[in-house]
Amino acid sequence: MGVFGNLFGYDRREDAPELMSAIERSVSIVEPLLRQTGGYPKDFRKPVANALEYARSLAERIPGPVVVDRESYAKNALVHIMFPAIESVDDAICSSLALQDYLRRDPATDELYALMGMRRFEKSLAGMQLSGQMIQRDVVQKVVYFTSHTLENPALSEQQARELVASGFFDCLAGKVKKRIEARKQSKESQLVEKELLMARLRNASEQDKPALEEALANILESIQSTIGSLELSSYVEEFEVVMLNPEQHLYLDKKTITLDSMGIRRDGGNASRAEEFVFDELIGYDRRDWTVIMVLCKNMQIETFAERLDKAYRRLVF
Repeated sequence: MGVFGNLFGYDRREDAPELMSAIERSVSIVEPLLRQTGGYPKDFRKPVANALEYARSLAERIPGPVVVDRESYAKNALVHIMFPAIESVDDAICSSLALQDYLRRDPATDELYALMGMRRFEKSLAGMQLSGQMIQRDVVQKVVYFTSHTLENPALSEQQARELVASGFFDCLAGKVKKRIEARKQSKESQLVEKELLMARLRNASEQDKPALEEALANILESIQSTIGSLELSSYVEEFEVVMLNPEQHLYLDKKTITLDSMGIRRDGGNASRAEEFVFDELIGYDRRDWTVIMVLCKNMQIETFAERLDKAYRRLVF
């Protein structure tokens, strides 16, 4: 039994406030009417406690924190690889709505911890490569680069930021339960449409075709009854268990080790001596896109308004 199982005890009549709050939150995300079922909250203790424990452990495994500012771009090879240019460091911080909202509430803050997500891409380019004493031209090279830098869950301390990240991971798992139930509802609608089509065909079918159509209709009616049964509120706990008792199948980190030089070019094999090995953690299952994630400490922040950034971009284009 996990930490939460030992701490709260799944068979206790009284739930700890933290666990009860998580049950309330997950049920609100999936279907608020679940509070009216006879198994609430008892039936949800074990899957929710397990999901809470997993969300926290996953948040703790995110690498970092890494200082992100203009100085670290010049001194830290990892930061240099993550951003295409030094201006991109400021752009990532300035464009973060989460950071802007935080600083409106506390404008005196000049340092914040946050979760940074990036999209990792590779493209092939023709370049030059040193082979012994000879320079080879038009060598196909793979360049690794990152885009769509996003900062979320800002906080004054690393621990607070990781707790916010864990909360987001837990909500993500609850959202996956909801999606599974929504898929059942969509399946029922599709089955009902198929039933109507079969009935229409059966009305105009020849005697030769009727037996096959009747069999198909009987099968779809059976499937509809099974789907309707699975949409009873009392059956929803099964979907909680499928996702929350096996969260590692639905949300996880995937480590990617890549050897890169200072220009972001892959240097595998014989060229690895002129490069450095980087380990990137990709968050799989959080949304439709995979994100490379890292905890960062944003320093020396100078948040600009959208109008200020637009004016700066315009001046760059003009001058």
